Amino acid sequence: MNILISPNSFKGTFSSVKASELIRKSLTNYIDENNIKSLPIADGGDGTLELFKYFFKYMTIKIESLNASKKKINSEYIIIDNGKTAVIEFANTCGLAINKDNKSDLFFLSSDGVGVQIQSALRNKVENIILCLGGSATIDAGLGILRSLGVKFFNINGDIIENKNPLIDFFKIDFSETKINQNVNFILLTDVDNKILGEKGCVKVFGKQKGLQKNQIPKFENSIKRLARYFMNKFNYDPKIVLGGGAAGGAAAFLKFFLNANIENGAEYLFKKINYLRYVENNSIIITGEGKLDSQTLNFKGPYSLIKFLKKNKKKFFSIAIGGVVDYKSINELLKTFDLIFSSCNLKNSKKCIENSKENLSNISTKIAQIIVKKFNSNNLI
Repeated sequence: MNILISPNSFKGTFSSVKASELIRKSLTNYIDENNIKSLPIADGGDGTLELFKYFFKYMTIKIESLNASKKKINSEYIIIDNGKTAVIEFANTCGLAINKDNKSDLFFLSSDGVGVQIQSALRNKVENIILCLGGSATIDAGLGILRSLGVKFFNINGDIIENKNPLIDFFKIDFSETKINQNVNFILLTDVDNKILGEKGCVKVFGKQKGLQKNQIPKFENSIKRLARYFMNKFNYDPKIVLGGGAAGGAAAFLKFFLNANIENGAEYLFKKINYLRYVENNSIIITGEGKLDSQTLNFKGPYSLIKFLKKNKKKFFSIAIGGVVDYKSINELLKTFDLIFSSCNLKNSKKCIENSKENLSNISTKIAQIIVKKFNSNNLI
C-alpha cells in the first residue's frame, strides 16, 4: 500500500503542510505509517513559499515592504539553490489575507510591495527570481511592481501617480529609469490559466472575491484594455493572448514582457522541481484537496493539476479529494477528475466551519482511513 498525502492549502485555515500533517495523523491510527508519505503541494498561490521551505534548504530574507494599501509591513522571501534563486510570494505582501482588514478599495490597492522585494533580491545578486502570483488582493496589472522598479506613471494632467492604483488613471508611462537586471531569469508561477480580458478574464472572474463592486467591473475591464493597447502600440506586444496572463490581477501578462519572464503553471512547475513522480507507485492512493472544491478547482488549481500531471505521465492511481467545503453544483464535473470527494464541513455557516476546521479535517480523514482499510484491501485495489 502506498498513500501520498498531497493537499493544497486550505485558504483561511491552514497551509498545505499543516493540512498534510493533520491528515497523516488521522490515517496513522489505522494504517502503518511506513505506507504513508506527506507530499504537500502548492500552485503558485498562498502557501507556495512555505512549500519551498518544506522541500528545499533556504535562507530567509526579512525586510520592510508594503502591503496592497502601501502601508509598511514586515515581509519575507527566501533564497534557495545555494544563493542562486529567490522565491517571492505575492500573497506575502499584497495578498488578500494581508490586506483583509484594510478599508481601502481596489482603486487604491497596488502591488508595489512585491517590487520592493524584487529590488532586495536583485541587490542580493541572485541569478533567478521565482514570483508566485496567486492570492493577490490587487487588480493593477502589476503596475505597482513596475513603479517600485523605477517606471513612472502620469495622469492626463501630467501629474505623477504615486499613491493610487496606476492602472485606472494612467495616460503616459515613462520606462526610462527602469531598475532591472536583464541578466536575471524571471519565472512567474500562476495558479490559473485565465487571460486578462473577457468573461474568463481576471476582472470578471476574480474581481468579486477581491472586493470589486459590480458597477466597478466595466471601469477595470476598460482600463486593462487601454493598457493592453498601450503595450501593443509601444512594444508590438499583445498581452491579451497570454495564457495565464490574468494571474494576480493581470500582472502575469504585463510582467511577462517587462521582466522577459517565463509563465509556468505553478503546480506542475513544483511537481517537477520536487520530483513528485519518484514517490508514485502503480496503484497508489493520492489524497489531495483544498479549502473549497468548486468550478475554479478545475481551472488548474493544485488538486486538479496534480491529477492531470499524473495521468499525463501514465500513472495508475486512485484519487481522493477533500474540500473544506464542496460546491455540489459542480460535483459531476469534479467527479470526472477525482474518484472520491469528501467535504470536511457541510454547514452553511462558514464561520463555524473555519472555527472547527482542524477537528473537521481530522474527522473526515479518519473516515477516509476507515474506507481505505475496509474497501481497498478487500477489493485488491492496492
